[in-house]
Amino acid sequence: MPSQYRPASVPQAPPAPSSYTPGYAYPSIPRQPAGYPANPYEPLRYTAPVAYPPVVLPPPTRPSRWPLAVVVALVLAVLGAGGGAVALGAFDRNVAVAWEVGQGRPGAPAATNRDGALGDLLNRRGTAVLGKDQAAFLADVDRSDPTWVKRQETIFANLQKLPLTAYGLKLHADRAYDSAVPPALRERFGDQARAVGVTVTYQIEGIDTEPVAVPWVPVFAPVDGRWTLVGEAGPDKELPTGVGGQPWDGEAITVQRSDHVTGVFSAGRDNPAKILNLAEKALGRVAVVRPAGWVGKVFVIATRDRKVFDAYFGDNPERVDQVAAIAVPHYNEVHNWGSSNRYAATRVIFNPDQLDEDQLQLGDDLTHEFTHAAMAPVTSGWTPTWLVEGFAEYVSYKGANIQQSKLREALRGVSTADLLAGEEFYDEPANYLTGWLACRMISEKWSEAKLIALYEGFQSTSNEDAVINKVLGISRDALVKQWQEYVARQRA
Repeated sequence: MPSQYRPASVPQAPPAPSSYTPGYAYPSIPRQPAGYPANPYEPLRYTAPVAYPPVVLPPPTRPSRWPLAVVVALVLAVLGAGGGAVALGAFDRNVAVAWEVGQGRPGAPAATNRDGALGDLLNRRGTAVLGKDQAAFLADVDRSDPTWVKRQETIFANLQKLPLTAYGLKLHADRAYDSAVPPALRERFGDQARAVGVTVTYQIEGIDTEPVAVPWVPVFAPVDGRWTLVGEAGPDKELPTGVGGQPWDGEAITVQRSDHVTGVFSAGRDNPAKILNLAEKALGRVAVVRPAGWVGKVFVIATRDRKVFDAYFGDNPERVDQVAAIAVPHYNEVHNWGSSNRYAATRVIFNPDQLDEDQLQLGDDLTHEFTHAAMAPVTSGWTPTWLVEGFAEYVSYKGANIQQSKLREALRGVSTADLLAGEEFYDEPANYLTGWLACRMISEKWSEAKLIALYEGFQSTSNEDAVINKVLGISRDALVKQWQEYVARQRA
């Protein structure tokens, strides 16, 4: 993974459009078979077409103007409502769906076996969220640890602030993570402690066209003769990516929205209006290039709680500081546990340490990440990395007045041996620069429409030569040669 930044010599992009075209109707996201790598760093190699995997890039800090991209920690969902940023507070809504929750149902007899009892507990918990009943939400929580009870109170309050149209919990009794039970709980409950996978299904009003599924691994144990929620598993590398990284996890939040963005922020610790304004402008820039084919709205998580962001780096905790943000695709099933995952939505989550960057920097980062979200429905594990990242940079800098002398300086010593299609792309930050130039060259020589068609061509094949030949009418080798010559001209 890259640990450097976009060269400072690349000039800033011009001011972005302030809004979308009034009245534009953004279509819903198309559906396709989808998969998901085990973590944000897994190479983009799959055996079947898949939806867009997470993209991880370095932060826009240090004395440089050209940051590599942002990806995960804020949940900004773009809503279709009009008007400026408005505090949602305890969002007033009609909850339309109580999603599948375990094996029990409201009013059903108490289950006699462990898994049945846990299913009933989860059912009660999901019903309590939809019914805004804190007492019922806490009824199955172990009361012996005040810190644990306080955390549950915060989670409940956070869930009530989210504009949910669906919420539910489903037990996966065959997904045991007992090795991840915290030592204190293991010491207290011994082998009775049970860490088990649970799918949390939720839907954000105005953003999601269907519920999305995320993982949770709670710890249950018998307390006073009945199964009780006593804690949560982790941290542990065996846990599914995203455990602990949801918008309700962590500290108290506030939820605010603008016309096309819904954002989750730390309560009282930031100025959400600034990020919402930047996000709207960034979406406008993306809409110029990609006005259709995606939902046109974004859900962003921008909290100051580092644990929420760190949840996506279980296998590589040392890389957290190298990443400004991540764009995380979500599916109708938890990717680790599902057999027929279907892409549903993309979340953008910020590194808390990057929230204080200057507005121009954040604006470019948002444009880059929102481009990933816009292209997610047509991105597969076969889409070459140079094209995924280069296209996001292309949109971010589209229309910018690039100073040739600065570009020439930035290209000094940069390799153009090949356009990299896999994980090795991230080994060298300059690949973002050369990937951007490849996309800019294709747009100039063949048209922006052809560039987009090339991007869309990898939904059913990984054969770069075949797709390039079909769309551009030349071989991959010829494209690489033209790109090399194009970069050489920028150096001249």
